[in-house]
Order: sequence, then structure tokens, then C-alpha cells
Amino acid sequence: MRRKLASLPWVLLMLSTSACFHQVVQTGLAAGPTVVTKGWVSTWMWGLVPAKPIDVRSECPSGVATIATQQTFGNGFLSMLTLGIWAPQSVTVTCAGGRAELPAGTRVFVAAPEANAEAEEAVMREAIAWSIAEHRIVAVAY
Repeated sequence: MRRKLASLPWVLLMLSTSACFHQVVQTGLAAGPTVVTKGWVSTWMWGLVPAKPIDVRSECPSGVATIATQQTFGNGFLSMLTLGIWAPQSVTVTCAGGRAELPAGTRVFVAAPEANAEAEEAVMREAIAWSIAEHRIVAVAY
């Protein structure tokens, strides 16, 4: 009995250091039906050395709506077994369903893809002046 009580602090320490977490980043784009899940993304040294970037451009051609990172119980347990040297996480990426539509009658001002900062600024000034003069919504595309 005494031996079991002696191991109790160690069990409590291991359980308290294997806490789970959940972080969500929302980009503001509307969520679409495509979800990409990576169950074992490797981070190192208790997460201080980040994971390699996850490329979802082919799965999410319209961009990303939400990124959720979490440490599940299984991730935390393996992190605890390695004393935090390897700290795996689970990442779920929800793709965007598409771009938002502009309101009807919106005038779009376009800066050429090869435009320098001065040309982009000129397009922005023109869009602002037109919006003020016409009291209408404008959009600027780069």
C-alpha cells in the first residue's frame, strides 16, 4: 500500500503535464466542404521548434477558411513518453468555399500584376477619388 502511495505524485505529475490544447485561426473566408486533416504533425522540444509548413494549396485552391491545431490525448501521451523532445500535434484545415461576391454595381479598379508601389498607390488614389465623387462602393484588385 505504501509503495502505491509513493508512486501517486509521479502519476499526478505525468497526468498534469500531458494537458491538451486547442487553437483556432479563422481567416474570414467562408468555409467550404473540403477539410484536410493531419493527425501527427511533428513539433520538437515541447513545441518550441515548430512543425514544417503544411502545403494545402492543391486541396484548397480558393484559400483557407479555418486552421485548428490541437494536442489530442494521444499526441500528449507520446509527447510525455519522449519527455517533450517530440511533441506531435493534430492540425485540421478547412478550405474556403470561394471568394465573397462583390455587391452589384461595385466598380473594380485593377493594378497590373507587375505594377510597382507607385503604380499601386495611383490606382488606390483613383479608386478613393471615384468612390467619394460617386458615393459608391469600389474594390481594388492587385
